[in-house]
Amino acid sequence: MALGRYMGKRVAGIIGTYFVIATIVFSLFRLVGSPLGAHLGMDMSPDEMQAVREAFGINQPWHVQYYDFITNLVVLDWGTSFYYGEPVVGVVVPRLINSLFLTIPAILIAYFLGATIGVALAWRRGEPVERLGLGLGILFRSTPRFWVGLILLFVFGVTLAWFPLRGIMPPGYLWDSHLDLVTEPEFYRHLVLPILSMTFYLMGLPLLLMRTSILEEIHADYVKIVRAKGGSERTIMYKHAARNALLPVTTAFAVALGYSMGGNVLVETVFTYPGIGRLMVDSVFRADYPAAQFAFLTMAAVILVMNLIADVAYAFLDPRVRY
Repeated sequence: MALGRYMGKRVAGIIGTYFVIATIVFSLFRLVGSPLGAHLGMDMSPDEMQAVREAFGINQPWHVQYYDFITNLVVLDWGTSFYYGEPVVGVVVPRLINSLFLTIPAILIAYFLGATIGVALAWRRGEPVERLGLGLGILFRSTPRFWVGLILLFVFGVTLAWFPLRGIMPPGYLWDSHLDLVTEPEFYRHLVLPILSMTFYLMGLPLLLMRTSILEEIHADYVKIVRAKGGSERTIMYKHAARNALLPVTTAFAVALGYSMGGNVLVETVFTYPGIGRLMVDSVFRADYPAAQFAFLTMAAVILVMNLIADVAYAFLDPRVRY
């Protein structure tokens, strides 16, 4: 019952926060610039220019545009892209799926390896291997992911020619759906370098978080009790201490999914990968309000939902947590 009340409050808070974010996004894009520059010609008559404004829905005052925007948001009508001339759902969703092909494997690999290595480093505190691991973790976290992507591209794409340099498939390849892509081995060759670039960057945070959390758990009473009962160090390390130390890593993992899709724009640009991050930036420069708004609000929704999932997961990881 307590969990139900907690969920109800959190869902209500998420909905309110989402509409606040939507209001900010709506206002910011109207300040960026007008989309008319790419569609108005010098030879157009005033009536033709007015028709273009009406087609884009920007001939009305801001408060009218805002009312229409919120009303459409409630009924899940995201509008039509100014640039592509088609519903933004059909433009953004395929790019979102493309980004998920990069983001989900990179996060899973990075957080599994980072958390596992972080536990091992905490248990080897003060030894040379710990100093080496900390140095690598800080290096991974502080190195821009696009710079790592450029290095990987130069070494494995240009010098060794093991992997393709750009895109999602070879030039000229056409596909009807993502089901066609996942059955093509060449698709996975195009994913290797972008995923590695993101993994190196993302792995630093869980490694450092897990090491710090384990150091706080090592001297806890339950660890001493398990050790007194004859439990092995590996059992203590991974079965008992690691479970309680996972709480901050869980939060970071949940938030990382949403933030990574937005931060992927640099990686997607380096590898010319058609993802949502690159589409978002392109839409901002084109003043394509509907596409940019939908891309931003999709990432905001992912972040809010993943935060809720992380909070609920706390109760399963730590029995001391109550709602």
